[in-house]
Amino acid sequence: MRCSHLLSLLSLLVLGTVADAAEQLPLVPWPAEVRQSGSAPVRFRAEKGIRCTDASLKPAVAMLTMEFKAGLGVNFASTSRTDAALTVNLDPTLREEEYVLTTGTRCAIRAGSSIAAAWAESTLFQLLKPGAAGITVPKVEIHDHPRYYYRGALVDVARKYHTADGLKQVIQLCWLYKVRFLQLHLTDDQLFMFPSASLPQLGRSNREFARFEPASAPHIRPYTLDELRDLDSFASEHGVALVPEVEMPGHSGRLIADAPELFAIPGNGSTINIASAKAVTAIKTLLGEVIDVFKSSPIVHIGADEVSLDGLDRTPEFAARKLVEPDITPHTLYCQFISDVQRYARAHGKTTAVWEEAWDTHSKYPLERDTLIMCWSLGRNPAEVAASGYRVINAGWTPLYIVRDNRKTPEFLYKWRVDEFGREGSEQFTDFNKQVAGGEERLAGLQLCSWENSESIEIQSLRQRLAISAERGWSGTSPGDYASFLQRFASTDACLEGLTQSVHISLNGGGNLGENVFTAPLAVNLKSQVLPAGQRIRYALDNSLPGPTWKDYSLPLSLEKTAWLRAGVFDAAGKQHGPLTGAWLKCEIVPRPNLATNKAVTVGPSPDRKDGWFARLAVDGKRDDAMAHWAPDGPAPQWLMVDMQKVQPINTINVVTYWDGGRYYQWTAEASVDGKTWRTVADFSKNSQIATEAGYQAKFSTVPARYVRINMLKNSANPFVHIVELIVDLKK
Repeated sequence: MRCSHLLSLLSLLVLGTVADAAEQLPLVPWPAEVRQSGSAPVRFRAEKGIRCTDASLKPAVAMLTMEFKAGLGVNFASTSRTDAALTVNLDPTLREEEYVLTTGTRCAIRAGSSIAAAWAESTLFQLLKPGAAGITVPKVEIHDHPRYYYRGALVDVARKYHTADGLKQVIQLCWLYKVRFLQLHLTDDQLFMFPSASLPQLGRSNREFARFEPASAPHIRPYTLDELRDLDSFASEHGVALVPEVEMPGHSGRLIADAPELFAIPGNGSTINIASAKAVTAIKTLLGEVIDVFKSSPIVHIGADEVSLDGLDRTPEFAARKLVEPDITPHTLYCQFISDVQRYARAHGKTTAVWEEAWDTHSKYPLERDTLIMCWSLGRNPAEVAASGYRVINAGWTPLYIVRDNRKTPEFLYKWRVDEFGREGSEQFTDFNKQVAGGEERLAGLQLCSWENSESIEIQSLRQRLAISAERGWSGTSPGDYASFLQRFASTDACLEGLTQSVHISLNGGGNLGENVFTAPLAVNLKSQVLPAGQRIRYALDNSLPGPTWKDYSLPLSLEKTAWLRAGVFDAAGKQHGPLTGAWLKCEIVPRPNLATNKAVTVGPSPDRKDGWFARLAVDGKRDDAMAHWAPDGPAPQWLMVDMQKVQPINTINVVTYWDGGRYYQWTAEASVDGKTWRTVADFSKNSQIATEAGYQAKFSTVPARYVRINMLKNSANPFVHIVELIVDLKK
């Protein structure tokens, strides 16, 4: 899709002096200084090529050539002619991310580094307008640089597998909005995605976090070294630095599972045995391998959050340490471990980033002074962290976390400031700058964090939120109101389509692709801008990667239930061309109610929960939303009883449990007229059939009942049980 401007360009505009400036130039993030001359765009003759004499800028120029062709259909060629359409040069008087862009019949970029050159090219990419008469561009001079050093995004590849091509789409999105850092959460309890040479067994037991979508893969191999090196190079060419995160010593369940003899603490499946010198040495060797692959980034992230030290003090290694250091505690050992790993990273040329839990102002093993501390939960007061001499990054859950539906709206994010830190479930902020003298110097920036989201919905959930957070991190504020921003964003988002989306998704019949909810039957159209002969669009609705279950697209898809759409372009041999496009399309169409829908429910023996997994979700009428389920606080057996308010005949009970393609549930159902005398009407106590979205349905001879009780006996995946929907009915 070609990038198009929504509004004409007007006369001289200077940032901060004309409120309508943002409505005239479709730029995100808004630049530090903008001057525009002339009321009409001018012809830009791309055929005259690009002139660049500085070797260090060649990768950035090569990237420009590639992206401008893919996204705009603009063909540049390298040239030595002095009247080139675009010249790109280094300017040693400018800072690392500072650039000056002058546009007109000829355009010029002066950049402080190859990173700044990438940002200037992003701005030019947003300004150029291809059309039937050629390419036009407004006549402007932009002098630009970021307000904050750290402008980041995080992608969780350790719970949800992302292909290398899918990560390249996110890198392109970061480039478009001048996001300097992309953190890859590479390791966790579910997946270990780094291919270690020293510990080649790591990743052999990988199992994707199958909490939300169907078709999650049971086993995911780690990335290859070639894939990761190619990603690092691709990111560097786009001005983006990949920040690898190796989570330690907690959230290490997969590492422990694959090398228990080296890392395990008996009875603790998530934390490394940091009392073991062998384990610590192995971790540093592993970190060295990671550092060697991700060469372009100045930062490596070592995690350090949510660490359970249970059982550490009962290990032989800890007992041996205690003989030498009588005052040592598990927490002291944790602080020492983090300090030791930091020194190792520093010796290999890297600054370290950690989550806030690593900060302990009283520890005798303090963090390195240049440590970047990401504050996410406000378990530590960011103002106190900064007052102790450290630079902090705002990664506060509110509004910077995207965890499926647990996220703030783009409009809420637009009204937020980088110096406001918010915790989960609250809209009350800690005002950093008011609490910290010289707070601006201690606030390194911000990071938007996408957790537990699959590749198919990553661009969908990031595209608007990352644009907003990038603008907050670049210039701090925006000219105009939210409606004005949306006008600028509409143009830049159209540019994104050509870069990352081989298949364009459009909706009608009710729905909003950005926020993924539809409330009426939905028609989904798939279209490719260029579909050569012999190629076709194929798709799946279950979040699966391309395979034999994918279908050829011909007519608009008609949806009446939640779908996890993936689509791409393929040739007759089944070879994929270009990246995949994805969307999570969540149905909120209320189905035909059954006798249990929205009736009173009670549970036991564990009390009903108040944190989002409460019992009424089992009778809310949303049987296709696996995420909206009752999850009792205690292990099986548990029961759920519905009061249908009056005695009536029933002959069908369907228990829709959570489903992920790998587990089954066992249960029984009882019916009662008075809530005292019960009869068993369905018995799945010996069931071994894998749970699906269809549920477990039982039909029986018609009986009178006011109360129905479901006794949940077993979940084959873990000790806990779940009901997505209880359906009680009288069927003919």
